[in-house]
Parts: sequence; structure tokens; C-alpha cells
Amino acid sequence: MRFKPILLITMFLLAGLTPRADAFILINEILADPPSGIVGDANNDGETSSSQDEFVELFNAGPDAMDLSAWTLEDSLRIRHVFSEDSLMDSRGILVIFGGGTPQLSGIDWQLASSGALSLNNSSDTVILRDHDGNIIDQIGYSSEAGQDQSLTRSPEGELNPLIQHTLLDGADGLAYSAGFFVNPDESPADTPEDPVVPELSSFMYLSLGLLMLAKSRITRIAGIF
Repeated sequence: MRFKPILLITMFLLAGLTPRADAFILINEILADPPSGIVGDANNDGETSSSQDEFVELFNAGPDAMDLSAWTLEDSLRIRHVFSEDSLMDSRGILVIFGGGTPQLSGIDWQLASSGALSLNNSSDTVILRDHDGNIIDQIGYSSEAGQDQSLTRSPEGELNPLIQHTLLDGADGLAYSAGFFVNPDESPADTPEDPVVPELSSFMYLSLGLLMLAKSRITRIAGIF
């Protein structure tokens, strides 16, 4: 019977400590497995590369322009990109971070991974966007569905929804990815989404369980003393 009150207290405390994103920059699309052949030349530099054509697309869903200077983009292993100075994103703007190459994309804002590569895992990975203070702005995980010669994208685009394979997106017509633009621009959200709570629910549950087991262990030791 002691266990349940401790669980409730732990969850209450964690809810208060869980940071809230104060920006609305979403990870909208991820290409971890560029298709082979010319169709896989996502950065349009004339060469298809399994590493350089990887990309992560961000979308500013908020009403104001945002400065991403010194923000970071990381995967489950380490930081892959530090945003350069004056990395401004207009409201409703899109920014694409490529693994490398020399992108030739007219009218599309892009940066190259500052580490030299994004190194996105095709089978499973987590992509995390942090602000300059280290707060998680958005994070999203994926599994083997990413290794199918196409990107994963929000559906509808620009909204806080799970990722789907790009070819399953309404109106995609077989398009494997859409770096820097929305396939359905008229369906992009008109209003700012509700504040996303980070970390993800799964991370919150794991942290709660760890603290709960620690609390249980301490209660057992105290009970043994008396």
C-alpha cells in the first residue's frame, strides 16, 4: 500500500520538473535511407550519397520568427549539428539540415551538419532538437520503417502527429521525400499547436520507474532498521 502514494508523488514531482518547450520548432521530416540512383539525390548536387543526402527538416509552427543560433541537433549517440550564428527561421518557415554535399536547392533554406554527417540509423534512432540552453524543443524516435528508401514525415505535415512513410502521405504520388517544402501546403496548420511537453512520455515513464524503484529500496532499508 506504500507503493502507490510514492508513485503518485513521484509522478507529480516529475510533472513539475518536466521542461516545456517555449518554441514551436518541429522535426517534420527525416530521411535516414536515401533511395539509390538519381532519385536519392535529395540535396540536388548531382551525386547520390547514402550519407550526404540524409536530412532532417524543421518547421517553425509558431507565430514568430525564431533564432536557432547555437541550438543543436542530435541522434541517440551524440550531437550531429550545431546551428550557425543568425540561423533565423521565419514563422511558417522550413529549414533542412543535410548530412553533406553541396545542396543546389533554389528557394530552400538549408545547412550542412556541422559534424560532417548526420549518421542516421536506418533501423532505429531518435532525433532530438535542443535550444542553446540544452532544453529539448522536440524529439522523435523511429524504427525500421525508416529503412525503406524514403523519408518519414508528419501527417498532416507540420503538425504534432506520428511519422509515416512519405509515399503514404496524401498527395505524395510516389514521391520519396520533400526536402524543404510541403506536399500539401494548404493543409499545414493555421494555428500554433499546443505546447509540446518534453521529454516524450516514454522517457517520462522510464524516469518515473527509476525513481520509484529507488524510493522502494530506501523504504525497505528503513523498515529493516525498525
